[in-house]
Amino acid sequence: MIPVDVLTVLGPGRTIREPVLSALKNQGDVALEHYVIKGPLRLPREGRFDAIVRARNRAKQLGTAHYAMFLDDDIVLPPRGIEKLVLALIFNPRYAAIGIDYQGLAQPSSWAVHVAMRAVLFIRPILERIHFRTEPGTCECLCCCEDIRRMGYCIDYLPGLRAEHLKWL
Repeated sequence: MIPVDVLTVLGPGRTIREPVLSALKNQGDVALEHYVIKGPLRLPREGRFDAIVRARNRAKQLGTAHYAMFLDDDIVLPPRGIEKLVLALIFNPRYAAIGIDYQGLAQPSSWAVHVAMRAVLFIRPILERIHFRTEPGTCECLCCCEDIRRMGYCIDYLPGLRAEHLKWL
């Protein structure tokens, strides 16, 4: 069993939906340690992305497994999804992180693909070198992808793997 830390940041007033938790029970030959982090409220004059950045930087410090996965509270993973991500990272050493598409937008592998951070597995030593940030008009996901690529690594979606994004009522 390969240890994986799962990091879920909850926004104010949010909870993890039951289908998300149920899906975590069917993730293959991995030993999951799930950390749930209460996301901070926005500070005065702080944008949404800035609050997310603070929460992700705090969350990435939790756990000690070689693999750490950001998983949002409304993303239902496919069966054995995390195991498939781990294997993809093991067999593709150029990759620092790999995600599961939940929007149906993933294209064939491209150096410039914008991988959303809602369901992404990182190699921890590389994650430790990343400081989540945002720039005007640019989300933390795209900034992270650019930073990983500047380090000489790849980040992408795993082809053929799809998660379900639950809509909030």
